[in-house]
Amino acid sequence: MKAKAAIALLVVFLVAFSVVASGCIGGGKSSPTTISQATTSSPSGQTTSPTGTSTGTTTSSATSTQTQTPAEIKPGILEMGKVYVIVTDKSVVVVGPKGASPSVSIPSGKKVIKVEYEVDTANTPDVKTLMEQGQGFGAIDPAFFRDEHVDALIIAARRQTDPTIRTELFKAVYMLGNKFVPEIILGQNRQLRVYWNWVKGRYYHPTLAERYDLLSEDQNAPSVKIGIKDYKNDPETYTIATFGWPESFDPAMTYETFGWEIWHEIGDTLVTYWKENTEQVSPDLAVAWAHNKDGTEWYFLIRGGVKAYDPWNDKTYPIDATDVAFTFLRVERLGHSVSWMVDAFMDVNHSAALTEDEFDQYLKEHPLIAEFNGKSTEVKSLDELKQFFGYSGDTAGVFKLVLPAPYAPVLGILADPFLSVVPMEYLLGDKYQEALQASDNGHNPSAWWNYLSEGKSDPTHQLMHNKPVGTGPFYVADYQKDAYIVLEYNPHYWNATANPGHKRVIYVINSDAMARINLFKTGTADVVAIPPEKMDTVKGLELQGFKSIVQTDILQPILTFLVFNTQREPFNDPLVREALAYAVPYDQISKIVYQGLLERNYGPIPKPWPGYTEEGIIKYSYNLAKAQQLLQQAGVDPTKYKIELIYNEGNSAREKIMTLLQNVWSQLGFQVTVNSYNWPTYLDKTEHGEYDVYVVGWVPDYLDSDNWVGPFLYGATEFKSLEVTVS
Repeated sequence: MKAKAAIALLVVFLVAFSVVASGCIGGGKSSPTTISQATTSSPSGQTTSPTGTSTGTTTSSATSTQTQTPAEIKPGILEMGKVYVIVTDKSVVVVGPKGASPSVSIPSGKKVIKVEYEVDTANTPDVKTLMEQGQGFGAIDPAFFRDEHVDALIIAARRQTDPTIRTELFKAVYMLGNKFVPEIILGQNRQLRVYWNWVKGRYYHPTLAERYDLLSEDQNAPSVKIGIKDYKNDPETYTIATFGWPESFDPAMTYETFGWEIWHEIGDTLVTYWKENTEQVSPDLAVAWAHNKDGTEWYFLIRGGVKAYDPWNDKTYPIDATDVAFTFLRVERLGHSVSWMVDAFMDVNHSAALTEDEFDQYLKEHPLIAEFNGKSTEVKSLDELKQFFGYSGDTAGVFKLVLPAPYAPVLGILADPFLSVVPMEYLLGDKYQEALQASDNGHNPSAWWNYLSEGKSDPTHQLMHNKPVGTGPFYVADYQKDAYIVLEYNPHYWNATANPGHKRVIYVINSDAMARINLFKTGTADVVAIPPEKMDTVKGLELQGFKSIVQTDILQPILTFLVFNTQREPFNDPLVREALAYAVPYDQISKIVYQGLLERNYGPIPKPWPGYTEEGIIKYSYNLAKAQQLLQQAGVDPTKYKIELIYNEGNSAREKIMTLLQNVWSQLGFQVTVNSYNWPTYLDKTEHGEYDVYVVGWVPDYLDSDNWVGPFLYGATEFKSLEVTVS
């Protein structure tokens, strides 16, 4: 998920090596071809799904034919030709087209993981078409980089069930990402959180914002007029001084931190994470769930009595399994870049809304597996499932979710705010009953394609974008674009309490950092988003007996990086990208721009997640002589190229980064300019490939290494077959 800023990027050291906690990836639609499974000599699992391709990158082949003992073989890339051979500390990974063989000798004494594939050329989308569709950081990586070998490794890792095999595949992908550099990793972020100590109960989750009804304030906290209408920042109001603007108020059309934060407050997903828990999801709109033995069918029992509140017309809409099925299909139909997680891992057309009786009858002949709180059981009736989860309340049907192939982190995806359940009746209006009948009450969701359309012109999007309606603890009560957003506590929330921690949330939007800091100093704001170089201005503050808190102690699973447009010259040459990676003043950026809150990382996986390695990689450092040498080797004359460096306006840290790069890359001979755009425009330009180089951050969608290597490197290649063998 693209990070707008540092407002809610607040971190706790993660359950790093949990493969099933949650995880994300940049994928594509499943192709209708049969995916072959590999016979392995260890329990490594199946193989592929739809995704992968290759961008016109030039590859070289290493020659190393001498026999070496395992101790002598250092990790690294041995060959990059028709077949790639990558040596990790524990294995040798070989990837290439079916029937192709490496030209180097395979080192002995290590586990060999072989990935063979056949590309489905007919169903692999053209990169230019994906650009036109705005699928950067969606169906394809943000650099529009494509390499079939890399894509095959990503898909192989997705389909593996053995975490040890997945880790080795992730290492290979990390090493290749480090070599190809479609993105230059500037570093891994440390948390910067600034707030007054009258705020109580703060916590951190790496993928979800805090729920502001779960935070509270000291009742002696000051009460200050905000300067917006009659609003005050008092102990019942949580006021956030920040910058930017959500991409959209429509959950199906937003893929960045601000939009997701809003929907975590005003919406509900099937499952969620309770506060800082990262190991397992908790019930939300689903009160219980179970799956078949191979993990391709999941059944979610929907909570009864839930209502979506429409504050614009003071009306409520009851939520049931049909609304859930509609929500999932709508995400795919609108086709925003965020839909890749639905496209890649779910088959919403064959999913369905069921009644409790239909589900109960199904269970009698098809027992399912239920897992929760570290326990697992087989359930043969609806009552058994409810008892296993300890739920005895009302229900509103069952949502059957079909997956084209099993995917371990799927529950983590279901907790993402873009899948917040929306009321079908509100969105379809007078077409609701007709659409309900056409789908046989949700048994055939594919019928809804005729009631929705792709992109921003879709009427349901226009309605939700301007007048959002959700089921969560808050609702959007008031807003003025680029000025403020006001959330009020939802009296119709299914879990409403008489005394929530906050009854109101106000985002005060201001692109000037010092203006935001002044709001904080006066107590007008409880928390503030500031650039790291302004930390000293908010340390040691006191106000009416309270003190400011500045937290910088936690390394987040968040990467800040530059993105090349690999479809444009000269960035289509990996040697040029490598040269420019040597022309980045990393230490200066960390110390001057981020005040030491940016730690080095060299590839698309953060520490300490499976696949992160410092062996067999290039540890890029600031070396202009090396950069010039590589440019000469590539045959590139920098004086013939103009480079536009862009960033999102209001982000002073990114402005400084681009200004530094302008100075350095100009020394190489490039004609470099720097420009900024507001956040929605910035997203639109980058998603459509309308850039040379831009800077952005990546906050994980879900907690799995796939959610870094996929979004960073997956090139949308479809495969007819993909097999993994381990020997």
